[in-house]
Amino acid sequence: MDRRTRSLLLLAGACAALFVLVLAAAYLWHPGRSLDLAGLTGFVSADDGWRETLAAWLVRLGDPPAVALMALGLAGLAAARGRPRVALAVLLLIALTSVSGQLLKELLAHPRPQAAGLDFTLGPEAFPSGHATAAMSLALAAVLAAPRRARPAAALLGALLALAVGASVVAGGWHFPSDVVGGYLLATGWALVLAAALSEADRRFPATDRWATTAVGRAFDRTAAGGLAAAALGAAACTALVVLAALAADPAGATGFARDHTTSLAVGVAVASAALALPAALAALLGWRDQRPSGHDTRRPKLLG
Repeated sequence: MDRRTRSLLLLAGACAALFVLVLAAAYLWHPGRSLDLAGLTGFVSADDGWRETLAAWLVRLGDPPAVALMALGLAGLAAARGRPRVALAVLLLIALTSVSGQLLKELLAHPRPQAAGLDFTLGPEAFPSGHATAAMSLALAAVLAAPRRARPAAALLGALLALAVGASVVAGGWHFPSDVVGGYLLATGWALVLAAALSEADRRFPATDRWATTAVGRAFDRTAAGGLAAAALGAAACTALVVLAALAADPAGATGFARDHTTSLAVGVAVASAALALPAALAALLGWRDQRPSGHDTRRPKLLG
């Protein structure tokens, strides 16, 4: 086991430790429970009118049919780029996070407090959020499957998906913010384990990369990179427009919400930071600069290139 593999596994262990800390804070630590309740109350109170309709639509992106379709697309991208191991890892990531998430829901079931002013109580089987786990799994799978130079764009696009789904399940009253962060960490831990496995497999059994040395292969990677960059920019622009529209529709209400729900905003910033940071961290760990083999050696230095 080389240094890179050990580092990835250590980071996976760190995700597991953070998962336990978030769980303990949500279940056992009074300030943590208070933050969870404040975040839920703020998100739900902001979900009205067209924002409610948008949130309901975004939640569907984390439903099993949509997740399966996107996972197959990402696996197909990796396979078309001559990375069958990565394609398999993408499918394994979605399967492992789905199964482990459902098992953990059952094992970690715990009564949750009722938020003041809300006429519903969340069920005990909510940690971690399955929709948030699936969305973050897709975000990380996109980083694994994307061409090296497109990993920042894939990370941004995936992060926006994870954030949209995570915020929507809280706004709809399905989950506490801690459930969403727990799902993010679960998906990231599995992604790091699979990245370590891919790195070790490539070290022991180097794969040839003749596809990347052909004109067709290089053109395909450039096209894929350009498509991901355009999609990421489009998603970022749409997100900015939605935020601006929400602020412009009721400036006084937005100001009042910020004043009355300061804690909720802080919780929202924490969830958004996790959604953006985790895919970006994986992209940085894997690297996004081209690493071309020298001479006539067609073996890739890194399988995840």
